[in-house]
Amino acid sequence: MLISLAFSLLAAEPACDAAFETLRATNAVESGYSAHVGFVRARIGPAGEPVWLLLDTGANRSALDAGFAARSGLPALAGSQVEGTAGVIEAGGTRIEDLRVGGLVLPTIEPTTSDLSGLQGLGGEPAVGILGSDALAGLVVTLDFAHGRIAIAPPSEASARAAGCGRTVATSDDNGILRLDAVVDGVALPLRYDSGAGLFEDPHVWINLSQRQWAQVRGDRPETAPIATLGGSGTGGQVGLPVHAGGRLEIGPLAWDEPRLIVQPAQGYFARPEAVGFVGNALFWSRGMLTIDYPGHRLILPPSD
Repeated sequence: MLISLAFSLLAAEPACDAAFETLRATNAVESGYSAHVGFVRARIGPAGEPVWLLLDTGANRSALDAGFAARSGLPALAGSQVEGTAGVIEAGGTRIEDLRVGGLVLPTIEPTTSDLSGLQGLGGEPAVGILGSDALAGLVVTLDFAHGRIAIAPPSEASARAAGCGRTVATSDDNGILRLDAVVDGVALPLRYDSGAGLFEDPHVWINLSQRQWAQVRGDRPETAPIATLGGSGTGGQVGLPVHAGGRLEIGPLAWDEPRLIVQPAQGYFARPEAVGFVGNALFWSRGMLTIDYPGHRLILPPSD
């Protein structure tokens, strides 16, 4: 029995490696990372010049710089309000019917338009917009942190094989944004997964919590002074962010000790009583790669060592 099990494990390893390599390689587009945030090269229209887009699972609607949209001759549609982490802004709208990443043409989307002229891609080049979950839903997105690449492809057998031999985290839909079930210091909390949230290099993992969630984690313990205060920016403006020390974070089969807990002020989206916190790519960075299987409602990571 032991010999048979050993042979089965040895036979499974090459198949597992092949599945993850397929995910890395299938429609691997020109891409890279800055402050843990991924950027991809895209073309708008068959003859469009390649442009940088920030890949953001925390945006349920894609966005374009208003000036770029006008120069590209895209139609002007009715505007709407955009609710971000720091406030609410008025935005216009447009339609993209031919958005190409690598060899893949994405579905027609209607992104918001606003002044994104300060958004930078890799190497200080301008990024003209944000690629959100409206464009990615139905696809499999592999963030290859170890090699600085991103692959975006339709569902295939590779994601199912990788899920069978790797580690998976279930996701659910939160108004078009991926939601994870987490446990922070023994308290069950939902968290959004926001790949557009940048973070500096640090040995600790960082979680963003709403004020209500922080009160749940703190429980009956007296309020203590934060260990640090960060300055941040998001849609709507600037925010001050107190940071507290946590004990343990668990998400599915994954666990981290001594997370840093950032408490968001009650502004923008976080002014909502039902607001939940979020984690970014930095949380998974040390795992080497992460596959976002939108149709499978899961995140897939390589097996543990």
